[in-house]
Amino acid sequence: MRLSKTELRILAQLAEGNNKTKEIASALNKSLPQIYRSGQKLIKKGWITSSRREYEPIKNTPSSLLLQSLREFPSLIEPFSDSGLLLLSYLTEPKSLQELKNVSKMSRTQILKKIRQAKKISLLRKEQKRYVLQDKLWVVVANFIRELKEYEKNIDPRVPANSTIYFKTEKEIVFSNPKDLDAAPTAFSAYEKYGIKILSPVGYYVLPKKKLSKKEVFVHSLYIAEKEKEIRDLIYLVLFYLKHKKALQKVKHPVLKEIKMVLTGKRIPGYPLLTEIKEKAEIYDIKL
Repeated sequence: MRLSKTELRILAQLAEGNNKTKEIASALNKSLPQIYRSGQKLIKKGWITSSRREYEPIKNTPSSLLLQSLREFPSLIEPFSDSGLLLLSYLTEPKSLQELKNVSKMSRTQILKKIRQAKKISLLRKEQKRYVLQDKLWVVVANFIRELKEYEKNIDPRVPANSTIYFKTEKEIVFSNPKDLDAAPTAFSAYEKYGIKILSPVGYYVLPKKKLSKKEVFVHSLYIAEKEKEIRDLIYLVLFYLKHKKALQKVKHPVLKEIKMVLTGKRIPGYPLLTEIKEKAEIYDIKL
């Protein structure tokens, strides 16, 4: 979701109909190698394609809305740049500075810098110590941010197109795919390593490929269970939790909170019954 100022300026040129690399370099007062490097990054990020020294924007809703925004309001380049789009994606709903730090993992200094840039053009407003996007004032921008968020939930250049994405940051992506891939098996695909063998029509993976701890495997399972809401997955997730409870004591997640209530005997809609968990636990010799 991060775009540099140069990358945004290239997109702004495309929005104006200027798609030749030489003319873009001239308009931005940049060398051709500089434009080429930034163009390669935009290609890798899925914003443009390249052919015969020309760039063309990818044809999808987020791209169309971004180009429209940049064409109408060039002043958006600064607040959008670097971590700006990421920050704005969290501000479709009001959030305090501390909440922004928690969800974005950005420093206070970074956040305040981007907030100042956004407030300078009235892109954000502050209400009761929380910041929020001025969606009525910036309709196209608000639509772009929401479309981009939705699009990025399901599409990522790091994984095959037929993958299901459960969680991603710039450093990590958790997904499933029906094929054997050169990625680290995680979540339910890694349970066999810990004594819980599961047959599944898809493999669950994490990139970059790395050695995973029990906690990481379990947390990735929570992401999947939260999205899929399958009783079968939830039962296996509970079994893993019970088998390795000591290593997972510090894990916090809404799904785990509900599971702990189920283990006290409470009935939670969409979650397995305690009796169902006990039946499966006996098969794997796991004590509740």
